[in-house]
Amino acid sequence: MRNIEIKAILKNRELVESRAKILSGSGPIVIRQSDTFFVVPRGRLKLRSFENGSGELIFYERPNNEGPKLSEYVKMELKETSACDGLKDILRKTNGIIGVVEKTRHLYLVGQSRIHIDQVKKLGHFVEIEVVLRDDENVKVGEEISKNLMEKLGISEEDLISTAYIDLLAQKK
Repeated sequence: MRNIEIKAILKNRELVESRAKILSGSGPIVIRQSDTFFVVPRGRLKLRSFENGSGELIFYERPNNEGPKLSEYVKMELKETSACDGLKDILRKTNGIIGVVEKTRHLYLVGQSRIHIDQVKKLGHFVEIEVVLRDDENVKVGEEISKNLMEKLGISEEDLISTAYIDLLAQKK
């Protein structure tokens, strides 16, 4: 699977949220999640746990640069708490844990895009745009959609960040 994504510091949460709500035509889906990152030889591997005990194992590769960037990923759903806990324990013992990112995400769906307004523990507020690419779409299509959404949401190029939340947390240590 592929998507084009941007991440930015959220300077005016109320404005961006009100615009996201208008674009999506509905209020947000609120998701509390914890992402545990594991040591891997390339890319990133995280186990995302949700409040209800379910989760997802996600492997992805994405460059660390500002602006729209291609992310290629594979994910597997884990529907039971025991599966999440067991897998986390196995990966902790075999690979080691880099760190954990805890966040509350307000998700707005706009066409083939996902707008995330995130409150990240120990970091603050951010906005992400993910444009999910169909198999027949090229990267340029996703870049144009993400730039268009940035403009509509009032996200400036100066607010863009290049790194993942886990990297920002590591920099704070």
